[in-house]
Amino acid sequence: MLLAGAVLGALIGGVGGRLVMFLLVRLSPEADGVTSDDGFEMGRFTLSGSLNLVVVCTVLGAVGAVLYLLVRWLLFGPWWFRVLSVTLAAGVGVGNIIVHTDGLDFSLLQPALVSVLAFVAVPAAYGAALTVVAERRILACWPVPPETGTVGIATLWVLRAVALVVGVLSLVDLVGKTAVVA
Repeated sequence: MLLAGAVLGALIGGVGGRLVMFLLVRLSPEADGVTSDDGFEMGRFTLSGSLNLVVVCTVLGAVGAVLYLLVRWLLFGPWWFRVLSVTLAAGVGVGNIIVHTDGLDFSLLQPALVSVLAFVAVPAAYGAALTVVAERRILACWPVPPETGTVGIATLWVLRAVALVVGVLSLVDLVGKTAVVA
């Protein structure tokens, strides 16, 4: 599972993220050559910068796989709903961390809504791919334990409700940030 998360992180976050950055700079030619909030020169694609992104996303992908294993028991419903849940959680949660209003990245890259959606789409794609791989292949022999006992069922639903509230608050924050930069 860890290896799958790392590989998906490298491919989707590293390579996919680099492609997204390339497309966003092409949509905003005035950003070409400007130093980003992270200290990178926009529009300049070096081997070292690309490898750095792939390595960071590989590590983050492995961390994402561990987080998936930790929260998997909170998932419920049919397979498609589980995939959708993790996709939305990864997209909104990580996208909300990436998108910020106090720098030039999301104010310079226009249209801002496209930039925000792109940086939500990359972690969402990772979440979807990880869930598909985990549920279809790797964890087929490790089913989610059945909900047993009144206390166990109640505890699971309280934790699910807390996760939903956190997700909704994160989405509201992300929408607010998007309104500011757009």
